[in-house]
Amino acid sequence: MAGLTLLRVVSNDQLAEEEAQRHAIEQRQNEPVMLGIQTYLRQCWDAARIAKKPIESRMLRAMRQRNGQYEPDKLTQIRNQGGSEVFMGITEVKCRAAESWLRDTLMDEGAPPWDIIHTPIPDLPPEAEEEIKEEFAHKVMEMLQYTGAAPTQEQLSEIREIVSQEYRFKVMREAQNRADRMAMKIKDQFTQGGWNHAFNDFITDLVTFPAAFIKGPVIRRQRHLSWTQDENGRTVAVPDERLAPEFERVDPFHIFPEPGITNPDEGYLFHYHPLTRMELADLIGVPNYDSDVIRHILALGSQETWVNLDVQFQKEDQERKYHTHNRPTEIFDALEFWGKIPGSMLLEWGIDPNEIEDPTREYDANVWLVGRFIIKAVLNYDPLGEKPYAKTSFLRVPGAFWGKGIPEIIEDVQSVANAAARSLVNNMGIASGPQVEVNVDRLPPNFDLTQMHPWMYWQTLNDPMGSSAPAVRFTQPESNADVLMAVYEKFSRLADDHSGIPAYIYGDMDVQGAGRTSSGLSMLMGAAGKGIRQVISHIDGDVIKPVVQRQFTFNMRYDEDESIKGDAEVVARGAANLAVKETVNVRRIEFLQATANPLDAEIVGKEGRAAILREVAKGLQMPTDEIVPSQERMRFNDRILALQQQMMGEDPQALESDGSEQGGNASNLVQTNI
Repeated sequence: MAGLTLLRVVSNDQLAEEEAQRHAIEQRQNEPVMLGIQTYLRQCWDAARIAKKPIESRMLRAMRQRNGQYEPDKLTQIRNQGGSEVFMGITEVKCRAAESWLRDTLMDEGAPPWDIIHTPIPDLPPEAEEEIKEEFAHKVMEMLQYTGAAPTQEQLSEIREIVSQEYRFKVMREAQNRADRMAMKIKDQFTQGGWNHAFNDFITDLVTFPAAFIKGPVIRRQRHLSWTQDENGRTVAVPDERLAPEFERVDPFHIFPEPGITNPDEGYLFHYHPLTRMELADLIGVPNYDSDVIRHILALGSQETWVNLDVQFQKEDQERKYHTHNRPTEIFDALEFWGKIPGSMLLEWGIDPNEIEDPTREYDANVWLVGRFIIKAVLNYDPLGEKPYAKTSFLRVPGAFWGKGIPEIIEDVQSVANAAARSLVNNMGIASGPQVEVNVDRLPPNFDLTQMHPWMYWQTLNDPMGSSAPAVRFTQPESNADVLMAVYEKFSRLADDHSGIPAYIYGDMDVQGAGRTSSGLSMLMGAAGKGIRQVISHIDGDVIKPVVQRQFTFNMRYDEDESIKGDAEVVARGAANLAVKETVNVRRIEFLQATANPLDAEIVGKEGRAAILREVAKGLQMPTDEIVPSQERMRFNDRILALQQQMMGEDPQALESDGSEQGGNASNLVQTNI
């Protein structure tokens, strides 16, 4: 029924119990140690927030520049002067081109910009020595059976070397198989954890802002659909929850690093979270969060605001999020802190004393603060104490946390191009027709001076002064369009050089000089790739490799599948993908054709040929597993074929049964030579 409201009725005992619970929470949060943590975090926050102010101004300028808007003070000057307010979108074009170039290189589903490979010398398992001895004995007995004579010392050394080498190759193949299974596992985790969406937004931040951030892997509770069958055998969807790694793009406006650091792992870091009421309530029951305190915060309502609201409103306006302050949704400002906390404070919070060896030392911790309440305080779960954040810049500045984005790099060029464009528009407007000088004393009464058209008749009176000068004079202003256009084109081309994103990269066919030929354009494209390759190298080393390495470490520590674990390392291949992406598969096909002869086939073998076919099919984005059988399947087929040949009496290597004495001699030789 419209207008119906519900009144909550509680007893006096319930009211007393709730009041006692609120009093206990307030008392616990006001204990000296809790106040000490809060005071320390507020001091750290104030220092980080003040140091971030110049960067926030730079980021707002970058957003306006991409959106084709002047700075407020500049726009006021232009309007006071009068004339055109045109803004040429050179920055937006360069940023879009850079984003497309990076996405085309780094977001290819068929060839991700990273891989898991075994180490050059994988660690041998404990049973390796015993297996090598057994294989050595087997080889020696085979030689005795075929030759009828004991092998010489030189032959024994040769057999030992062959067995050791074959076993090492076997270990390397097994290590690579484990690495491949680990890579497949991580790809699946990336897909389900939102990596593609996060990385796509990360690229936009990278080309726009002084720095871009990705957070992950972070273990969170995910809601998903599970499929099962009901009593009638029909497939039905069942909502379910699971704990799984997730990845997210972090808004650069929401990151506040310690002043003076170069990367996130050097000092403390704040991550600002504007949480809705539902998002805060979802933390109730999550391990390590204080559910009672969260309920108390929800009952009190939103607390103080941590960030500069003026900056937030300007940012939201640039993102087309207008009037967000008018929405009825309640927002709780939370600060996530990553940094050093004294062990004594963590013990008072309630961390297991076994994890704090020395209360006087400082430990890497993760603390959540909502208003004046601490809702979480735990030790950093990373074994190396690293934070789950990865950061890089389009143009890095040595020793600085914040680098430069494309808008900042070409800001001066954009400003001059805008000035030339405004002057060009103003000049074209003035020079589009004549300037008219009229002696109003010689015009008849009520003459309309506001309109002028072709074949217009001008009715005039005699000059009262007796002058013979015409009553109307026409002056054609000079057009400077050619000069101004040349200035604009010159600075547009300078934007290519400053940004490293030439116009021919995104389809501009107006290329001079060597670019007029296909080979010359290919050379120019290769030269332009050197600049973007440096950016991709930053992404490789600062973002992709650390994130994949953290996911690899997590799987090694917590995943129950032992078949994916092994001696392997993460390799970032974004820059390599850019260099060889278009040519490597052509070379693989050429190699496949060159080795299609009996001599090479005998050397490469079936497994080697299959490995080449797999790489070619993978590069062509074909269903590799359906085209080329796995190594295990090929070995199984060979065993089946051998059994069939034995059953048909076609085994050419049937051995005689009178080699028992020679076998005993072989055993003695093995014992004396290993």
